[in-house]
Amino acid sequence: MNTSRRHLMLALAVSACALPAGAQDAFPSRPVALVVPFPAGGVVDVVARIVGQKMSTTLGQPVVVENKAGAGGTIGATHVARAKPDGYTILLGGSATQVFGPALYKNLRYDAKKDFAPVGQISSGPLVLVAGSKAPGTDVAQLKKYLKEQGVRAFYGSNGNGTFPHLAAELFKQANGLAAAHIPYGGGPAALTALITGDIAFSINHIPVVQGMVKSGRVRALATTGKQRSVAFPDLPTLDEAGMKGFEANAWWGLFVPAGTPPDVVGKLNHALDIALKDPAVRSALEAQGDEVAYSNPKDFGAFVQAESVKWTKVVKIADLRLD
Repeated sequence: MNTSRRHLMLALAVSACALPAGAQDAFPSRPVALVVPFPAGGVVDVVARIVGQKMSTTLGQPVVVENKAGAGGTIGATHVARAKPDGYTILLGGSATQVFGPALYKNLRYDAKKDFAPVGQISSGPLVLVAGSKAPGTDVAQLKKYLKEQGVRAFYGSNGNGTFPHLAAELFKQANGLAAAHIPYGGGPAALTALITGDIAFSINHIPVVQGMVKSGRVRALATTGKQRSVAFPDLPTLDEAGMKGFEANAWWGLFVPAGTPPDVVGKLNHALDIALKDPAVRSALEAQGDEVAYSNPKDFGAFVQAESVKWTKVVKIADLRLD
């Protein structure tokens, strides 16, 4: 190769490197991975597939759901925290990954505050306080009276240590000065079965878990945990309405990307999320499983997550909970 040709090729290479990344490869130019840190077929997986499909239309590229379950959602979150910050790897995160994990695990392999950038909130949904066959009464006041009388002889069940039902029940206990003991089960259906048989007095569980059993009359629903009444149980009072002023415990989901992802890429993802959540079919699908659309921009979502972290870290400390 002669000298002039080498100089020309070198100049072309330098020029290509000098071009802005967006000029060479506008985002997105290939499929985007949406990491769900829980098993396929579950409630979280359903949310991801409903929203991801609609985001694909706006982005012009497939949004492919990848399930990376384990350790209360922290395995999937760790995977995203370590991914390249280019917008092609997104986390469908929530309380478990961004709030509970950091509070419960001493040796967590990611920093929820430093390793992620918020994209936007998707949804927020209350849980339901349900009573079992051995807990007398038909309202919250009667359940609290029974639990105070029983003390540590009363039990409540959850979907497992560190799950939202576990911590929501701890918040309920702390707000009412109760001493009921915790029994962790391997998922919501197992906890509800224990409720029916009378092994536990109550549970605070997700709407999809309790809905069928409440409608069949096998368990009694007493109240929901949101700020407003649930679209799934419009006739049930909130715990706030039932006398526990200010009580609120909503399960929520949102999108996160690795820290350092370019702001314009975050903006494109947020825009696609906004468009998806405005779709009536998406709203209906989320409401069918007890979730309500709660879209927010990255800044507001980040502030919300920080407030949730402060609230639930306090609950964990008071309960003296640790998972490692």
